Amino acid sequence: MRLLTNLKKFKKNTAIIVKNNYISFGELDKQSDKLAKKFNKKNLAFLICENEIESILFYLSYLKNKCVLVLLEKNITEFNLNSLIKKYEPKYIFKNKKNKIKCKNFTKKEIFLNYLIFENKNKLNINIHKNLKILISTSGTTGNPKYVKLSEQNLSSNINSIIAYLKLNKHDSTITTLPMNYVYGLSIINTHLFVGGKIILNDFSVIDRKFWELAANHKITNINGVSYLYEIMDKIKFLNKDLSYVKFFTHAGGKINKQLQKKLIDFCIKNKKKIFFMYGAAEATARMGYVPWEYAKKKIGSIGIAIKGGRFWLENKKKQKIMKKNKIGELFYSGKNVFSGYANNFHDLSTINNLDILNTGDFAKKDEDGFYFLLGRSDKFVKIQGNRLNLEDIERYTSNFGVKSVCKLNKQNKISIFIEKNIDERMLLDEIKNRVTVHPSNFIIKKIKKFPLNKNFKISYNDKIFD
Repeated sequence: MRLLTNLKKFKKNTAIIVKNNYISFGELDKQSDKLAKKFNKKNLAFLICENEIESILFYLSYLKNKCVLVLLEKNITEFNLNSLIKKYEPKYIFKNKKNKIKCKNFTKKEIFLNYLIFENKNKLNINIHKNLKILISTSGTTGNPKYVKLSEQNLSSNINSIIAYLKLNKHDSTITTLPMNYVYGLSIINTHLFVGGKIILNDFSVIDRKFWELAANHKITNINGVSYLYEIMDKIKFLNKDLSYVKFFTHAGGKINKQLQKKLIDFCIKNKKKIFFMYGAAEATARMGYVPWEYAKKKIGSIGIAIKGGRFWLENKKKQKIMKKNKIGELFYSGKNVFSGYANNFHDLSTINNLDILNTGDFAKKDEDGFYFLLGRSDKFVKIQGNRLNLEDIERYTSNFGVKSVCKLNKQNKISIFIEKNIDERMLLDEIKNRVTVHPSNFIIKKIKKFPLNKNFKISYNDKIFD
């Protein structure tokens, strides 16, 4: 795997900077080699990820050792962890010494830097496919038993395509803004290690002054984030800061407000920078599409074109390919980065399904230039009084006049519109009435204190608050 061989290629370069410690690629290679020798071949382990050097080293050691690593969130609950232990029966668990979570039927094997290594007391007999590398969860909670299986081919293919359109090289550097157990966060780590770039491991929030001091002191070349992070940064007027060291920004992880999108593009044009709006999923090892910088302003709202080595197309209800422009259909993707199947327990680890084709679950259309525009999730289309509505359209309508919302179909077959802002409900309903064909009595406004977020900083649509 070239990600590993490149550790030697760039051995004198600085790979990781954490708390004023500079760690070279050569040191990463040496330390991960040493760590890999501690574990049996072909085993499964849980890594409770943090933006620390230990997480990077455990990850690299497992890639070297032909083992499988399950990437778990830092704040996983004890209940969810032990539920996953029953399903997957890991040989080892790696966690920070500060993490007080208890692992049933595990004994502490040793300490590695600031991490503890726990070993399963039970005898295990798990059959693991030789090409399986990583298990990573979808955007749901970590308690969700469905994990995405990623192979060496999946990882390598996505790394190469991302590097191609971002034009990453050994002079690039980034700062962590996302967790490693989120496929977007993992892809940033993979691509920078692959090209010999630098990664500043950071645990500060983007609203913390120390985050921006770190970014400026190390002159990072790129900032990466989901919509929620850009919304927060916009509130603290981050574009007014000295960002002379930044070459480009990337955005992924769901829809972004068009007004904010335009603001970011205009800033980049004015200051000779770039921003890449991207589309992906855990099932695609991160990226499927991106908007080339030269089209960013012309194609606001688009997910762009397929990445190198990938292909998009649309299908109608009869599973026939749609050839006409601007016609709505289900979006499909094909590429070597398409995942190798889902895992619900350790029995699923013995097989690799070379799926190649992914039904994204999104409805979209393709314009005359070949750019794709999402129109909503297939599960967000509802029928009320004989009218077919897209709940995401209503969310977009409210965002046009500065109101963020979540729309859900309730048990009374009416649409609940959840909002944070204290606004005039009649005004909101009047705005919707002007755009939607069903009677306003089919809408109910519900005010909540704060939108719940999942571990990837996306709105958690399955939270009980929306019931």
